[in-house]
Amino acid sequence: MLSWVPYLLWRVGSKRLPILLRSAKEASVPDRELRQKAISCLVATLEEQAESTARYRRMTSGLKRFLCQLRPNTRITFLFFIVRFCFIGNSVGQIYLMKHFIGTNSTMFGVEVLNDIVSGKDWETSGKFPRVTFCTVRVRKMGQIKPASYTLQCVLPINYFVEKVYVFLWFWFVILTCITLLSTIHWAFNTLLPVRRIAYIKQYIRAIRQLSNTEERDCTRFVNNNLGPDGVLILQVVSRVSSDLIALDVTATLWSNYRHAKITGTEEDINRFLETVNRNSTTAV
Repeated sequence: MLSWVPYLLWRVGSKRLPILLRSAKEASVPDRELRQKAISCLVATLEEQAESTARYRRMTSGLKRFLCQLRPNTRITFLFFIVRFCFIGNSVGQIYLMKHFIGTNSTMFGVEVLNDIVSGKDWETSGKFPRVTFCTVRVRKMGQIKPASYTLQCVLPINYFVEKVYVFLWFWFVILTCITLLSTIHWAFNTLLPVRRIAYIKQYIRAIRQLSNTEERDCTRFVNNNLGPDGVLILQVVSRVSSDLIALDVTATLWSNYRHAKITGTEEDINRFLETVNRNSTTAV
């Protein structure tokens, strides 16, 4: 049950992300039309997210920003790491539950058993589970009203198997915790650090030869303001579930649209400026 909590949290909180991942998988098929539709779906979602972030930045009221809490382009990343830490907490919690269930005072149960075996102790004498114990057996003989009690020495062969299972589970949860923790650090390094985010996107833009020396600063703004941690995280996931070529196509389309919007916006600003100058000149005359 504990393992289902992070899964349900991710399914409820990620909303459209499963659809995006399905689109990413569809984009890897040979069908050109289906591939283009999937890429367009990914681009539209990321651009919609960029627009939501732009609206968030235009909020001048601190109260409005507080009510909105996280920026739109950081929510999936925040949820992603919350789920990751839930998985780590689940693995550590399983180790502590095992400790209380076994009745030992140490959480290093597996290491202690391994050390006993390495030091030369037989498995029969090194285990935490009793192999031999005393059992009280009641026997009612014919003609006796009250049954007689006998204390016998009992062998518990099932504990040989049970202890091996628990040693395996202990090492399994420890290894799972270490792998998940290292993977989380790797994702955090590539997603949360702005330098790594920018470097990740630049490698795609340079691959399509659409990044000049004068556009380095624009690329930084594009990554930080438009994509943000969520956009970079989604592109990294897309590259893993489909291929780097799909992530390259999505990045190229986003970058091309960003440059076009910037040029169009600049031209509109110039036209508005010229109209204002002409209007003032006419008024002065």
